[in-house]
Amino acid sequence: MGRSLAELGRWIAPSRVTSAWSQLALWQRRALNTILAVTALLLASSVLYHYVMITFEGRSPTYSHSLQVVIETYTGTGYGSDAPWESSIANTFVSIMDLSTFLVLFIVVPYVFRPVLESALSPVVPTSIDRSDHVIVCGIAQQGTRLIEEFESQDVDYVVVAETEDETIDLMEADVPVIYGDPTSAETHRQACIDDARAVVIDTEDSQSVSALLAIRAIDETVRTVVLVDNLERERHLRYAGADRVLTPRHLLGRRIAERISTEITPTRSDSVRLGEDLSIVELTVFEESPIHGESLGEIEATAGQTVTVIGLWKDGRFLESPPGETTVDEDTVLLAAGREQEVRRLETETYRGREIEPTVVIAGDGVVGSTVRQGLERSTADCLVVDIEAGENVTVVGDVTEEGTLERVSIDESTVFVVTISDDDEAILSTLLANELAADTDIIVRLNHDTNEMKARRAGADYVLSLPEMSGRVLAQEVLHEDVLSYSRQLKAIRIDAEPFAGRALGETDLGESDCAVVAVERGGALITDVASNFGIRDGDRILVVGSDEDIDALTS
Repeated sequence: MGRSLAELGRWIAPSRVTSAWSQLALWQRRALNTILAVTALLLASSVLYHYVMITFEGRSPTYSHSLQVVIETYTGTGYGSDAPWESSIANTFVSIMDLSTFLVLFIVVPYVFRPVLESALSPVVPTSIDRSDHVIVCGIAQQGTRLIEEFESQDVDYVVVAETEDETIDLMEADVPVIYGDPTSAETHRQACIDDARAVVIDTEDSQSVSALLAIRAIDETVRTVVLVDNLERERHLRYAGADRVLTPRHLLGRRIAERISTEITPTRSDSVRLGEDLSIVELTVFEESPIHGESLGEIEATAGQTVTVIGLWKDGRFLESPPGETTVDEDTVLLAAGREQEVRRLETETYRGREIEPTVVIAGDGVVGSTVRQGLERSTADCLVVDIEAGENVTVVGDVTEEGTLERVSIDESTVFVVTISDDDEAILSTLLANELAADTDIIVRLNHDTNEMKARRAGADYVLSLPEMSGRVLAQEVLHEDVLSYSRQLKAIRIDAEPFAGRALGETDLGESDCAVVAVERGGALITDVASNFGIRDGDRILVVGSDEDIDALTS
């Protein structure tokens, strides 16, 4: 008998009871809590009512009768069967019971049934998926959204692992393949069919990235892993954990801005990008003191060299491909030129000739991007002044860059370049608008978090705009999909595409000719053809070099 009691004691041990309780659904736990609470309320109320009847009303009812009256009062099924009550105490007690009925109806009932309704009305959240040759995206903390757009434009199979049910439901409503799970759990990656995946992108918080990577490597040692992080401090840990590629988009963006500025202030440096063996492309910001200021595109091309062609320009916030030769350039123009590398560099040198020798660069924001720009310019001749809302070791002026007084304190009108790297796009546009009004001759470079704000920034006065999502998406597409991206760190994307869909037709008769993308050259039989007019015939086996915005190229290749 003693052994049976001991076994019973172990069976009802608190740990087992707790485990059984936690396995119940939320509505079941709430229903049991409510039953116990209501039962206790009825019993306590009936004892008090019985006492009040005997003490203050001079009656001698049975306890079962008092319990019946209390139940009838709370449920409203037989209220008043014991009325009237003579004493004020009895009437007060009964009134309190009457008011308690509302608590049962309007608090207890929703408390129990709300989880049932939510469970019935909410969609079923998937926790597994059956896929192969797909890309797993763990979270969309930084640039997962832009990568998803790249996947869809190229018809790549993928699945997103979301950490919360709300995020999972939001992605489901957007028709994004998604499963709900913990990216740091090996079981979640099994449910995502990681054994059959072509790659994994980890875009979670930096604190989770190492754990997520270790969970992946516990299942699959060979799958390609690309990790996005905010800070380079964890790069070594991620390498040790097995990451194939660690990317820091904000650092890449900051370095690109620093390279751009260095080119403008150092005539011996070039910002051109090689697209072929003897073909380069460059973006040129025209300043008021530039020798080509006031010239037409035809005149610029005629003096630059035989192969140089202006394939596009930014004007009034818009990119215009294949602009007419009579177009005149001014200080609000940014040119996109292509040609032989030597001739392109000569045009670049001519454009920036005459700039001041000791330039001043004002950097708005001392975050990751701003500090990377400052560090990238340390070896240049530029004098860097940093403005931030908070004081810091490298902050020159503390203040709000959307306020005129702050920019005047940093002498914005005397600066050569104004770099806006603050994280809020609306404030960045406000600061750009203000700087353009105070210093019309200053070159303004803007970093944005949302590519949809690019046109607003240009209309506000930005000469050069780089979007963090666009750059990150290009780098990820190159790393994950091995897309033939020739240039990802510029305002436009340059890619090489197969000409098979356009073979047998003239360029002007294809989607290429009707798109907003610019055709730079065509590779044919090992040679590079740069003279590609609208009547140029495309052949099977050609490779076409195209430049355009991410959206235009996505539309072209989808």
